[in-house]
Amino acid sequence: MPQVVVLGDVNVDFIAHLPFYPQPGGESVARRTYLCSGGSAANTALVLARCGVQVGLMARVGRDALAAKTLMELTNAGVDDRQIQYDSELVTGMIFVAVTPDGERTMFSYRGANARLEPALLQPAEIACASVLHVSGYALLESPQRDAALQALDIARQAGLKVSLDVGIEAAQSLKNEVRDLLPVVDWILPNELEAKSLMGYADRVDVARTMEWFLSYGLEAIVLKLGGRGCVLGTPEGILSIPAFDVGVRDTTGAGDSFNAGFIAGRLGGLSWGACGLLANALGGLAASVDGAGASLPGPADVIRLLDRQRGEERWQVWQEEVRAVRTFLGQVASGGCARTGTQPFFSQALFSRLFSWQGGDLDG
Repeated sequence: MPQVVVLGDVNVDFIAHLPFYPQPGGESVARRTYLCSGGSAANTALVLARCGVQVGLMARVGRDALAAKTLMELTNAGVDDRQIQYDSELVTGMIFVAVTPDGERTMFSYRGANARLEPALLQPAEIACASVLHVSGYALLESPQRDAALQALDIARQAGLKVSLDVGIEAAQSLKNEVRDLLPVVDWILPNELEAKSLMGYADRVDVARTMEWFLSYGLEAIVLKLGGRGCVLGTPEGILSIPAFDVGVRDTTGAGDSFNAGFIAGRLGGLSWGACGLLANALGGLAASVDGAGASLPGPADVIRLLDRQRGEERWQVWQEEVRAVRTFLGQVASGGCARTGTQPFFSQALFSRLFSWQGGDLDG
């Protein structure tokens, strides 16, 4: 049974690296393009699996080759796909991503089958037996997926699970009142600065202490404020920690926040301290920004261990030596346990082919 159930989107990303982002009506010729699997929930689930966590994904895809690509990468990593739903009318979600030389990405999304996640097809026992429910804010944007997310949250609350929420910019801006209403049932919230500011209703930048106080007033166990290249700030009722970022060469920030989420959740499940969880989250988020795209490109334990070993001699990490050792020990155990699956796999397995391209009442030939 999964330790973590992740609810949200599965997408395929079409990524173009541009020399500059054009003005409306203008043009910018891509220097390189590629296609990779993605989706906030799918990315988090994949990195969790690579960190040795038993994780199941609740999402909906089309019966198409795009779904085959992303689901194969997820199952190869060890993600449990038994709660994936299949839509015979809409295609798998797609995101068109423009990446500029500073690594920043601008996204244009088509949610496709994601928005039709059906509440009646959820498996309550799979949720109730987990330790953590992680919800992507994109799942709150429209029904029936929103209804499925609210149902899952209700099951989690009744079963005593920890609930983790990655807000998402669109949900923070267009559904801020609805998200605020959910905060009393959330244990860990992981917003970036823009999302936090939108939820708080501030037009200008707000200070960290006020942000922490505002979120904790809802009874949350922890708020983890993502600051990108400046690391993160973690607030709990016991105090506030500012955790520095790692030095990485930024190529593409797609999936960085999703990987950050996975690091924090994996750390808590692994018994790490708050500070060590934030450090692991920063490492995975930073490494995700140093590679092209998301999906199978996202980092795992061995990548984090190499990063820690490269930077542990730097002066700024001296006060974090205890946390660095704890993270390294934890990831060393994961790596030696062989939890993540590796190796080249076929684009289609027979089982996946059957699930994607069979129709109710018979297969394509019927």
